[in-house]
Amino acid sequence: MHDALKPAITRWAERILDTVDACMRENKPIDVDHLAEVLASAPTWQGCPHTEDVADAASASGYRRIALTDHATRGYDALLIVWPPGHATPIHDHDGLWGMEIMLDGVLEVEAFDLSLQEHPHLVSRGVSVIGIGDHLAFSQADYAHRCRNLSSNRAAVSLHIYGGALDTYRSYHSDDAERWTSKIHQTVREPALV
Repeated sequence: MHDALKPAITRWAERILDTVDACMRENKPIDVDHLAEVLASAPTWQGCPHTEDVADAASASGYRRIALTDHATRGYDALLIVWPPGHATPIHDHDGLWGMEIMLDGVLEVEAFDLSLQEHPHLVSRGVSVIGIGDHLAFSQADYAHRCRNLSSNRAAVSLHIYGGALDTYRSYHSDDAERWTSKIHQTVREPALV
């Protein structure tokens, strides 16, 4: 990250956290769609990080998960994700947490899935959304999974993610030739908190 931009980004991140804190105090239980609407203007707030502020050319993968705060102090996770050009995730869940993603810079394609974890995992596509700067997606169901892909083949993208707890683990889902689904548990990795 460029040192000259860090104070402005830190103030922006503090505004994000203050906004989430205020919405969480107002809405018990949390209204995820309302919170996403309130944060949809975050890309226009002064200090909002852009790709050139947070992309790390020195990183082998370029994919980054930058924590905005320590989730233990607030009861939720807030982080920036940097998507390298063309990067795609496997289909994955969010460990039963509510959540949202708001595009700050670039464009993502997001395919959502209904998820059933009865005897064996089973996924059914809900459809594909394309989200650009200021667009957002929110989910509050434990039966939600998705796959995300940066649509640009030559430019990184940046998104803001808020989750209703510590997203320490998640499952990725894969199907075989007979369309039977399997899952694998992963540990999340975050860079240290900005705030």
